Amino acid sequence: MDFGRSARRRPNPAWEMPVRLAIFVDQVFWRDGDVMSTDESYVLFLASFLDEVDEIVLIGRLAPEPGRAPYLLGNPAIRLCPLPYYPNLYELWRHGPGIYRRTIATVRREATGQWDALLVCGPHPLGQLIARQCSRFGIPVALIVRQNLIQQMDAHRGLKRLAALAAATLLEWDFKRLARGRTVFTVGTEMAEEYARFTGHVHNHFPCLVDDGQFRAFSAMPAGADPARLLCVCRLAPEKGHVFLFDALVQLRERGVAFHLDLVGIGALEAELKGRARAMGIEDAVTFHGYVPYGPELLHLYQEAGVMVLSSLTEGFPQVINESLSIGIPTVATTVGGIPAFLADGQTALLVPPRDPAALAAALERAINDQVLRQGLRERGRALMSANTLEANRSKVMGAIRHEVLAACA
Repeated sequence: MDFGRSARRRPNPAWEMPVRLAIFVDQVFWRDGDVMSTDESYVLFLASFLDEVDEIVLIGRLAPEPGRAPYLLGNPAIRLCPLPYYPNLYELWRHGPGIYRRTIATVRREATGQWDALLVCGPHPLGQLIARQCSRFGIPVALIVRQNLIQQMDAHRGLKRLAALAAATLLEWDFKRLARGRTVFTVGTEMAEEYARFTGHVHNHFPCLVDDGQFRAFSAMPAGADPARLLCVCRLAPEKGHVFLFDALVQLRERGVAFHLDLVGIGALEAELKGRARAMGIEDAVTFHGYVPYGPELLHLYQEAGVMVLSSLTEGFPQVINESLSIGIPTVATTVGGIPAFLADGQTALLVPPRDPAALAAALERAINDQVLRQGLRERGRALMSANTLEANRSKVMGAIRHEVLAACA
């Protein structure tokens, strides 16, 4: 997907000045000649801010080798402030103070007199370091909290889990200190209420990637005629709750409910989940598609799907839900992250508690068998998305950032 469709835009007169917005996001960026790309779709929401600012500086890890990832950033008004590469947070901590010194030097060189505002996606140790440096330069700083970091670390297993939980707790504590008096965007009411204890400027953040044109195209697509065709699109990682989904599928089979699950995604649990499907006797009812790039092949799976199912233990807000609602696929999801703040059980989706296979199986059975319910979910889900496209949610974020910048310049 290429986000380089338009050339550098004219300054927005509402800002009364050219605006250069820097954004820290813990993603890896690749370069292939003049082409920059990344592998996480969230960056497309951030890149869309170009409709309201003059330049976006993405602050993130530069891959050590040239390459291309699925999401291209071809607009010359989007540039990268490269940080030293580290494969994960564990390796970042192992690098010691050297990487922090290099980050500070990079920010001092890039930010002074260049950045008008900074957004930091966190909690993250480098993001928090960069935020404090920019504050010293008088640059307005706002924060984005996409999901509950402690819950995310708690979903992992093994000896590293305790260390990860301790580190996450410390990071979140420091991020809340940083949030005092600042503008904070959160995904969902849970984190909004948590950060409201530290600042009076909390906004519920809904980073939808479906723009007005895509919504019109999605809503014109035919949804799957087979309600028993289930689709799950996400990484194969512990926090996505696949083990509970498989337990729910076993319960469906025991009740005589026909189904087939199309599982799209790759991750560390792939071999384990394939073995689990064999051991549980549902191997014939689960197709592992691996990585499917955004495009015709993935959209074909969407159009075949009768139900979208997500069994996550922790989330921000999955983009696949935006897409499934727009297409009109009845959705079954867990009440984590921003999901229950946006979706209403029985109205726009069927919502169940995380780690509850029985509740998940019951919701899937309803979605498969109740035609009237399915049609209601389809209609109300599309209506909800029509009022919450990328443009609508971007305006909310940029309005708050505009206020910060103009107040700092007053």
